[in-house]
Amino acid sequence: MDREPTEFERARRETVRYHEELYASAALGQAGTWLAKPHRLMADALEFVPSGQPVVAYDLGAGIGRHTIPLLRELPHGSDVFAVDLLPSALRSLETAVPPGIRTHLQTRPADLDGFEFEAPADLILAFSAIEHLCDLKAVRRLLDRVRAATKPGGVVAIGIVADRVEVDDHGRKRPALLESAMSAAEATGLLTGAFSDFDVTYQRLGPAQVREERGEDTYTLTSTLVTWLATRPE
Repeated sequence: MDREPTEFERARRETVRYHEELYASAALGQAGTWLAKPHRLMADALEFVPSGQPVVAYDLGAGIGRHTIPLLRELPHGSDVFAVDLLPSALRSLETAVPPGIRTHLQTRPADLDGFEFEAPADLILAFSAIEHLCDLKAVRRLLDRVRAATKPGGVVAIGIVADRVEVDDHGRKRPALLESAMSAAEATGLLTGAFSDFDVTYQRLGPAQVREERGEDTYTLTSTLVTWLATRPE
């Protein structure tokens, strides 16, 4: 007899479905979607990355390249950008989207972040709307510890976490969002503070966010708190 899927398995299936459908129906830069442009956090992080020499950068949860493509354009010539994502199909789309003439190097890595190991010390690690897709808060902390260990002295860590997620239907009824690790903003900030206690924090910001989403014939508004965090490792 088939067993019922766990809450994590149900949430992971929904994550995969949502992203596969979005990537099939929307393109990078498309207005009205969150693929329209990179988040400001990426530009803020780049201000702290050394210029004039190649660097190593990671984009965790890269998808089809919302932040990866700008990183390839903006980082010094000869830099390596590792794009990590759960969906091999998204990374294939990313590979085809790299503009001609780019003088940085794209390395794609299909992987679940829960088991991902960094291949080289990093000058920049960006993880935007990716960490909350791990199975639980212990897995999040393990990943953050690996991020800390992989960051070079002087390196930059930029993290965006979508927390406090609640689905609101068209009648105003609320329900918990179907998400692998439904952390609160307080839990997210606590994990960041604990994992990077010796880093120099440039900022930690919390702000409301919402987006319209669909699941089958059901349309709802996903409300949340976006936690953005930017820090450097002391030399």
